[in-house]
Order: sequence, then C-alpha cells, then structure tokens
Amino acid sequence: MQDIDVVVDEGEFLKAGEMQRRQLRELARRLKSEPFLGDRIPQRLKPREFKGLPNLFRLELPDGWRALYTVASSPSEGTQVRILWIGSHSRYDRLFGY
Repeated sequence: MQDIDVVVDEGEFLKAGEMQRRQLRELARRLKSEPFLGDRIPQRLKPREFKGLPNLFRLELPDGWRALYTVASSPSEGTQVRILWIGSHSRYDRLFGY
C-alpha cells in the first residue's frame, strides 16, 4: 500500500474550535488509508474557488462544521489529501450559495 500524505491548511485549521480540530485530526488519520472517505461534491455544485480542482470532498465535523478536501496523485509525489477549507455551517452555506 502506498503512503498517503494528508496536508491541512494551517490558517483554516486555527479557525476551527477545539472539538472540530480534534475530529479533524482523527479524520486525517483515517484519510491516510481511506482518501475517498468524504462525500464527493459534483462539479456543477463546486463553489467558484474550487472549480479548477479535479475533485472535491466534504467531511462533516461536530456542531455542523464542514471541511473540504481534494485528493491528488502523481507518479513522482504519490497521493496527497489536501484539506483546503474548514468552516461553520453558516460559512459553508454562504460558500455554496445556499
């Protein structure tokens, strides 16, 4: 089995509360073996900021918080899971235009 790196945007991580950060640490461990663990967001629903990504997934965190991540792989660098965005339910709704 290949090694999978999980990278979290530090600024986004610090915006989250302690409960969310704790759950995110646990999910980051799981993503190393299950990179497609989250719910896939269809291309037509992606926010403008993320349209250029090949894929986008959502993770549910405590108290309605959400995290968005992408999975990328290349022969030279292997597979990488990059957590790009972490936010409250209201920030998530605004991001997706709900």
